[in-house]
Amino acid sequence: MLPEQPPERRPHPLEEPSAPPAPPSQNTPTRTPVTLRIPAVAPTVTYVLIAINVLVFIARAVSVDINRALLDWGANNPVAVFEQGELHRLLTSMFLHASIRDDLGGFAFQNAIHLILNAYIIYVTGRGIEPLFGHLRFALVYLLGGLAGSIASALLSPSSVYSVGASGAAFAILGGEFVYLYKHRRLLGERGRAQMGGLISLGVMNLLLGILSTFSLGGARIDNWGHIGGAIGGAALAWMIAPFFLPRRDPTRPDSLIAEDINPLRANVRAVSLYVTALMALLIIGSLRY
Repeated sequence: MLPEQPPERRPHPLEEPSAPPAPPSQNTPTRTPVTLRIPAVAPTVTYVLIAINVLVFIARAVSVDINRALLDWGANNPVAVFEQGELHRLLTSMFLHASIRDDLGGFAFQNAIHLILNAYIIYVTGRGIEPLFGHLRFALVYLLGGLAGSIASALLSPSSVYSVGASGAAFAILGGEFVYLYKHRRLLGERGRAQMGGLISLGVMNLLLGILSTFSLGGARIDNWGHIGGAIGGAALAWMIAPFFLPRRDPTRPDSLIAEDINPLRANVRAVSLYVTALMALLIIGSLRY
């Protein structure tokens, strides 16, 4: 277990001390402010995931041949996944992005925006929830939620579509964050409700942009099904395995409360197994179409 509060993680709303008490009166009992502390870990998995995405992006920029080989081998495509049985594409496509090389082999630096946007979402969201979820729980929401997005994309996209990007996984952890905020809405109060509203606005704007991109006559299009599938998959998994903190009196500090997780991951092995089984069922449904 790493230190309870890594210095680089931004303070979480639950960890802030309560507001100063109002001046006491004859009819109002005196209140003593207390601090709620949440055991946390460093966002190591978040940094590792970003590093993998960046390294793959750099590797593809080395040469046109490497770029084409990685794309042909790893991009998500319904026919390749369901008809040819190349299931690895569901995972590898999560670590590929728009190539920095164009069709003629030259450099198209504007394509780096795809990676930058996804890395930013992973960075901000991961630093917020990985310390609270823990390394393994966060990784499960990212990877299994991302796979749900890849499967949704393969199931519902035209057979000619090739999809790449970490956005399905990014939306999975956004869905996980929304579930965490919702379950702790009483403790988080107005700030928590504002964060949930921001996540809803982000989802709606992304969906509208995705719909508009389908009418584009050229250029890249947003994978709506991958985003929707990732968000739903991440939220569904987080609903079962996300931590649920209850404040308890800290026996070592009379003026503090400590948050106790009453939904540890070890108690949710069956839930994770059921989730994986549901993903496999979707794969079977997809294979029956081809």
